[in-house]
Amino acid sequence: MKKISKNISLYIVKHPVLLFIISIIVIITFSINAPFIQFAKNVDYFELKNHPDTIFYKDFKKIFGHDEFFVIAFEKDDIFTKDNLCILKEITQKLENLDSVRDVVSLANVNDIIGENDYFIVEPFLDKIPDTESEVLALKRRALKNQIYLRNIISSDGKTAAIVIFSYDRPNDPDYRKNLLNDVHNVLRPYEKKGQEFHMAGWTITNFKLSQYMKNDLLKFIPVTYILITLTIWLFFRNTSLTLLGIINISASLGATMGLFKISGILINNVTTIVPPLVMALSLSDTVHIFTHLDKKILRNSATKIEALHKILQKVMVPCFLTTLTTAIGFLSLAVSDLQPIREFAYMASAGMIFEFLFSFFLLPPMLIFLPENKIFFKTNSFKIMDSFLIFINKTISRSGHIFVVVFLGLSLMAIWYACQVRVETNLLEYFKPSSPVRKDLNFVEKHLAGVGTLDISLQSNKTDAFKDPQNLMLIEKIENYIKQLAKVDVVTSLADFIKDMNESFHNEDPTYYCLPESKNTISQYLLLYDADDINDFINDNFDHARIAVRLSEHNSQQQAKLIQTIYKFINSIQHDDIKIRVTGRTVQDVNIIDALVSSQINSLALAAVTIFFILLIVLKSFKIGFLSIIPNSFPIILNFGIMGLAGIPLNTATALISTVAIGIAVDDTIHFLTEYVLNRSSKKLSAPEAIQATIVAKGKPIMASSLILCIGFGVLVLSSFVPTIHFGFLSSLIMITALIGDLILLPSIICLKLPNVRSSAS
Repeated sequence: MKKISKNISLYIVKHPVLLFIISIIVIITFSINAPFIQFAKNVDYFELKNHPDTIFYKDFKKIFGHDEFFVIAFEKDDIFTKDNLCILKEITQKLENLDSVRDVVSLANVNDIIGENDYFIVEPFLDKIPDTESEVLALKRRALKNQIYLRNIISSDGKTAAIVIFSYDRPNDPDYRKNLLNDVHNVLRPYEKKGQEFHMAGWTITNFKLSQYMKNDLLKFIPVTYILITLTIWLFFRNTSLTLLGIINISASLGATMGLFKISGILINNVTTIVPPLVMALSLSDTVHIFTHLDKKILRNSATKIEALHKILQKVMVPCFLTTLTTAIGFLSLAVSDLQPIREFAYMASAGMIFEFLFSFFLLPPMLIFLPENKIFFKTNSFKIMDSFLIFINKTISRSGHIFVVVFLGLSLMAIWYACQVRVETNLLEYFKPSSPVRKDLNFVEKHLAGVGTLDISLQSNKTDAFKDPQNLMLIEKIENYIKQLAKVDVVTSLADFIKDMNESFHNEDPTYYCLPESKNTISQYLLLYDADDINDFINDNFDHARIAVRLSEHNSQQQAKLIQTIYKFINSIQHDDIKIRVTGRTVQDVNIIDALVSSQINSLALAAVTIFFILLIVLKSFKIGFLSIIPNSFPIILNFGIMGLAGIPLNTATALISTVAIGIAVDDTIHFLTEYVLNRSSKKLSAPEAIQATIVAKGKPIMASSLILCIGFGVLVLSSFVPTIHFGFLSSLIMITALIGDLILLPSIICLKLPNVRSSAS
């Protein structure tokens, strides 16, 4: 490998113009597409396409209709006044006239069953606005006693009304939700100008806001990362030329990666939005290692600037190639995920690493050659303060290395204990900051009405008209009543509720008859009298497939999973031989996604760790040194999970990526440290303490610089609108800091211990 790196570095310095031209061609080829990248306009890509539950859910929706909806809620001192009912009816009618709306449900257009002895009729609840106060009060009483209306479209105190809007399923129209919400806002705007406040919540809102905030995040990430990294380069090198070259290298890597997004047809989504700042930070990693070797001593000891650059490139190329390889492997290991956005992140992040390495060694060196030597080479005393600090670290390690090892061991054991308390969950509500309008509106809707999470119970029979049978309706009622008493279940609706309402009305609105009839003929008679189509949401035409619809205010995926398990446990405990019962709905899909995410992350981490370990064994040519490299890289990951457990940060769609990404990045500086250490031991024949000191002084500066830059790159993510992305940025930055401590303190401390096998293996 040394011979190969020598030949490549020699070729680079001998043909700078050719390589510069080729690099420019590559940059233009890819970057020309960057302005045309496309953003995902929804988050529907989080789907397990081939999962049995997903397939069943899609078939279920073909029978009972697309179940996506959102709620428009508004509050009055009393909804049941003539003026307020007029407003409700007026808004409902305007929304019904929108072509983008599939269906609208509110008190203004729902059906009501009006009964007398042995007869009932179905008519609109608010067919006519009452004129007198007594009529309005009678209307209010009817609304607040109707179990189908309550909390679905009217609050229990009669002060909050809901208009529920059902959307079309238009997967081929990415702008559909945006256009739908624009249409709705246009209807509501005149009322808002008069002071009426509306609260909108539901999957349509959440989906659109997630994609909208993601785009805003990226527009913040890139300029802020540029500013911070530019300042960092300047503070480290105090050299205008090197700062400009660093920015050029960043721009080349970023432009090519963003262009590849367009070429490959991959969209910027809530996961891949992390790629740009990540690539920007990583693109400086190799650059910093090249820059820190631009020492005037090397220039003085070389015949020409070309020879000096050749020496530098030859020295850093192998470890930089290895760090690029291990980081790319860390990213690519995520490609085993079942989730498309995670796989896309893996492809784009690893491609960014390839661009970064190519430009660092085929674009940057020619530019260094083109510049005057006095513009790029600097005196080592520029790092005098840092050198003194590194020497202090070395002396402290030589005196107290064993104490550091004990401290790190204690911290690791404590972190492991807290790591065991990490919760595996996704809480969609907590994706948004408490101050965000989305979260405030959702809190309002759930406080006054019902949750917007959905769960469905599918009941299938192989017999036509099975659910006209009282026994089967009683089965539905039994399941429904059980689910109603579960925590965070707000509303449960089924065909049984409609039948009970019909039975009560048929018996002159006598509440004692709010129950299921005992005769199949009676039920059939009721269904003939009931000529409205709203029951089609709960039963199919053949009456052999029924649905129980559940609305939840539970957003915690772990609790959702427990809820599903609890329902299944109850279903399995009751008799239903001829009825196939299955829990489905969006909540089931969400729970499956987090399960798939966590399991795939475990596989990715194992794959990355094993692959990287074997690469290190081959390169370092020592099992013991290779094994030693695992320790400083395990420490930051263990500490990361410990902090997550201590701080109550859950393992979710963002934080689950950290360990796999971190192991690929954190090992980079370990490679630089150990390759330099092995070189000092084998080639320069230095003793272990001498080799450690020489390694810390030589590699400490670029390791600190690259760690700080990566810390900034990840730290920019705390500016995100999403809490999981903020957690990802904070924890990843913390990992970079702890990885730095592991490489400069823990690793040398272990080597300094009286461990003959480890020390001799590097000789």
